[in-house]
Parts: sequence; C-alpha cells; structure tokens
Amino acid sequence: MSIFVIFIIIIFLPLILIRLLRWLAWNQQKEYRADRLWQFLLSEEGLHELLRVLPQKTDFTRTGLKRPVLTIRAIITGFLSLVLMGYVLTVAYLFNFWWLPITAYLLVPLFPGLISFITEIFKSSLSLVMLFLAQRKVSFSKPKIIGITGSYGKTTTRHLVTHVLSKQFTVFTPIKSHNTPLSVAWAILRHYQGEEILFLEFAAYKKGEIRRLAHWFPPELSIITGVTHQHLALFGSLENIIKAKGELVKATKLTGQVFYNGSDELTHKVCEQDPSKKAVAYTGPKSVISLTKVKLNDNGKLQFSWKNKTVQTHLSMLYATKAIQAAIAVAEFLQVPTAKIHLGLTQFLPTENFLRVYQHQQGFTIINDSKTSNPEGFLGALELLEYFKKQGKNTLLLTSGIIDLGNQSDEIHLKLAQAAKKITDLVLYTGIDGLHIFREVFGPNMTNKTENIRLTLQKLNEEDVLLIEGHIHIWLQKLLARTYD
Repeated sequence: MSIFVIFIIIIFLPLILIRLLRWLAWNQQKEYRADRLWQFLLSEEGLHELLRVLPQKTDFTRTGLKRPVLTIRAIITGFLSLVLMGYVLTVAYLFNFWWLPITAYLLVPLFPGLISFITEIFKSSLSLVMLFLAQRKVSFSKPKIIGITGSYGKTTTRHLVTHVLSKQFTVFTPIKSHNTPLSVAWAILRHYQGEEILFLEFAAYKKGEIRRLAHWFPPELSIITGVTHQHLALFGSLENIIKAKGELVKATKLTGQVFYNGSDELTHKVCEQDPSKKAVAYTGPKSVISLTKVKLNDNGKLQFSWKNKTVQTHLSMLYATKAIQAAIAVAEFLQVPTAKIHLGLTQFLPTENFLRVYQHQQGFTIINDSKTSNPEGFLGALELLEYFKKQGKNTLLLTSGIIDLGNQSDEIHLKLAQAAKKITDLVLYTGIDGLHIFREVFGPNMTNKTENIRLTLQKLNEEDVLLIEGHIHIWLQKLLARTYD
C-alpha cells in the first residue's frame, strides 16, 4: 500500500508545487491580508483561480508560471508552507492515506493563508517596535512632516512634490510605495538622515489604519489627491473611504494646512471630516494655482504656462497637471522661490511609478500604466491614448481590469468599457473581473485568448499604440519590456 501512496505523492508533488507557487503569489499580491484575500476569493477572478485545479501548459514554463517576488516574507511563507505540506505528505505515507496527497493538492490555497495569518501576528509586534524606533530617530531632527493620502495619485504626486521641494530643502521620502506602518518605519530607520522634510504616504484598506500610522508621525501639511471606488469591496462604501481618508485631516496639526484636489468633489468631503483644519484647493474652481495653455507637445510631453512662463516637462499625461498644481501649491506655501519651482518641474524625470511612454523594438508605441489601476487613472490613460488616435494611429488596450470593486464592479467596468470604446480599436483582456462587460461592449473587437494576444502583439508596428492598464502576466512584461525611448 505504501508503494501506491508513494506513487500518488510523486504524481501530485509537481502539481502541488505549481499550485502552491501561484497561491503564494496571490497572497503576496494581496499583501498577506486576510480581508483582501477573502474579497479576492469572492470575486470572479478569485473564484476562477480557486477552481483552477488542473495546471495549464504555460505553468510549466519559466515565463508562464505565476510566482511570488522573492522577499523575506515570501521566502518565510513559502518555506513554512512547504514544511506544513511535507508534514501532510509524511502522514499520508506513514498511515497509507492515499487520498491525502490529492486532498492536500485541492486545499493548497489554505496553506499560504494559514502561514500568512501566523506571520501577521509577528509582523504586528515587529511593527510596533520598528515604529517606536523610527519615531525616536525622527524626533531628534524634528523635520516638517508632510502626509499624503487618496484613492489615486499618491505616489505620483509625492515624488513630484518631493523633487520640487528638494530645490530648496533636504527632503526624505521612501523611494518605493512604502505606505504601511512596517514599511514606513523600515524606510526611515534605514535611509532617513535628518532631512528637513519627511514626506510620507498614508494608505488604508479600512478605517483606522491611517489614524494608527499618523499617531506616530502626525503631519504638519497634508495632501488629499482624490477619492474613487478603489478597494470598495474592503471599505464597504464610499462613505467609509471618505472617513478613512479623513483620518489624515484629523491628524494634521492645527498650525498646519490641508491641500486637496478641488476638481474631485469628494476630497472636500474628506476635509469636512475635521472643519477646524484649514483646507486649500490646488485644483478646481477654488484653486489657488492656475495653469494655462495646457497641452501635449509634438513629442507627447506635457507643457503649460504658469506665471507667464512656459514650462516644458518630461511627463506624458494630461492628468499630471493635478500633481503639478499640488507641487506648486505646497512649494509656494513653504516659500520656495518661483525660479526653483520652475526648475524642479522642468527637470523632473518620471520614475517607474509614473505612466511611461516608450517605443518597443518592433516600432510600436507603448503607454505603460501597469503599476496600478483605478478608475480615475484608467480614464486618464485613455485620454493619452486618444491623443495618439487623433494622430491617425491604431489604438489597442491591454488590460486585466480592476479588482476589489465589490458589488460595483460591473457598473465601473461598464463606464470604463464605454469610455474605451470611443478610443480603442481592439482590446486584449487578461483578467477575469469585468471580462463579460468588456466582451458585451466590444464584441469581436476584444479577445482574452492567450495565443490570440501573443499573435496580435507580435504583428504590431510603428502605426500602432498600445495602452497597458493594470497588472499583466510575466510573459507579457517580458514581451513588452522597455527597449529604448
């Protein structure tokens, strides 16, 4: 009987490893959070992944296999999951439970989730220690703390504001999108060197998370970039999102100021969470900053006029004007000279966190907005795609849709599909959420078949422009990798 059990184990072991790697990647993508993972399982994509019992041919290739990025937590979670799986298989062998390896294979999604829950307890304790040490380190220098939050545009605005302010002050902000207590504390302990300004990003998936981080690092200035239906499934309602973002307003010192995106009416409601704080709009009808002659030049780069001077930037999207206005408003409040603000805006080079435009080696143009995806950013990227369409280019959209939208997923995807319909000639869809909506809107002008997508991309030339919106598979990342500007 043991020989038969060994045979079953040998057959299922590679399948178990492939399925385990996929679910380790999903846990990492959901930041090892039980609430995000649960909402993922309730989504179309999550249910599809859960029922994806049989591996596909691409799972046995280096580029097709979904796997986690190698981080300390991913390695620990993976190792402990393997130990747990090894224990189960050992029990199967010792007690001749031939059915146990099969059951373990089906229950693979539980292993990383269970380990993640255990490591989360350790992470919470470690976060408190790290936050205490980081706060102590910051207290010696007493920098001016700037905080930023919003459903979209946080990282873009943070890096642009930082660059402009750096023309007058020493500024520290985490290079990557560190916005959780542990990652913020770690970034400060490793890299903060007593700079005059400490610029932090405050993110949340539910109420209370911004408040807890702001307790350690209360800002003197705050920026509210905008509110949309991002992670609506976790917050439960738009009202809860507004209250969560309002925690940064409440944490802002009375002597400070809150800057908000006035073109987004919901940001004003965020500011109303604490009327005692002075709120200033950097965009919209009541904006303190006015830009004129905003357009994309012949090279697709944003330019505008401010204070009777033309400013030429390296940015490739019209909606970046909101981040620019935020940078100007904060810089003027901190009395940065106009000439230095001009210089900062002109010299700023977008990082990988920004939407990027570049040319593929086949000659076609790529608009890469794959780092993140939310409804506002999606629509903004479509505006840039429309710019190329007006030049007579063939336009394609490669997207995986938007996740964590809860019961408003269909409504939001319909809005996005209808907006894309006016601009996009062909849609290449790689996700599950929103797939049926895009199929209804685009009909034969959409495909989600892997081979069709591959063949389409291989035929593109200098007459084509491809917008990448949202996360895409590894094999697509490699196929569409940046080669030259």
